[in-house]
Amino acid sequence: MSSTVHPSRLRLRALCEAAIFVAIAIVLHQLRFRLMPQGGSVSFILVPLVIYSIRWGLAMGLLSSFAFGIIRTIMAGGFAWGWQAVVLDFFVANTVIGLAGLFYRRAGSAPMLAAFVAGLAQYAIHWLAGALIFAEWMPEEFMGMPMGNPWIYSLLYNATYMVPNIILAVITVGLLSVPLKTYIRGEDLA
Repeated sequence: MSSTVHPSRLRLRALCEAAIFVAIAIVLHQLRFRLMPQGGSVSFILVPLVIYSIRWGLAMGLLSSFAFGIIRTIMAGGFAWGWQAVVLDFFVANTVIGLAGLFYRRAGSAPMLAAFVAGLAQYAIHWLAGALIFAEWMPEEFMGMPMGNPWIYSLLYNATYMVPNIILAVITVGLLSVPLKTYIRGEDLA
C-alpha cells in the first residue's frame, strides 16, 4: 500500500482548506478596527491567507485570496467609486496576498517574510488605486501637510492602515509559524 496521497485528494483538501481559511479571513475582517472614514481598517485578514498561501503555493494562494476579494466585495455591497476601484481595491489588492505562496512550504523566518511581501504588495495596489482613482477627492491638507500630489497623498493615506496591518501580520505569522511548522511545510500531506 502506497503512503502517498492521490493528486485528486490533494486538490480536494486544498480547496477545503481554502474555504476554511477564506472563512477565517472573512470573520477576521468583520473584527476590524476602522481607521479612515473613506476606507481602510486594521485587521488580521492577512494572517490566514498568508499561512494558506505558504502551505499550498502561489497558484492556490492567489486563487484563495481572489475568492476572499470576491466575498469581501459582495459583503461590502459592492460599494466603491466605480468599477476601477472594485477591480483594484477589492479584487487585485486582495489577490496579491497570495504572493505569499512564493515562499511555498518554507519555515524559519520565511513565513514572516511572506507576510511582509503579501502586505507590501497589497499596500502597493491600494497606493496605486488611491493615486489613480481617488485623486479627485484629495484634500488640500492631510496629516498637517499640504497635499498637491495624489501619489504622496495616497502613499500617506494608505500607510495609516496598511503599515499596522503589515506589522500585525508579520508578528502574528511569525508567532504562529513555530507551532504550525509541520502544517506549513505540508508534512501531514505525505
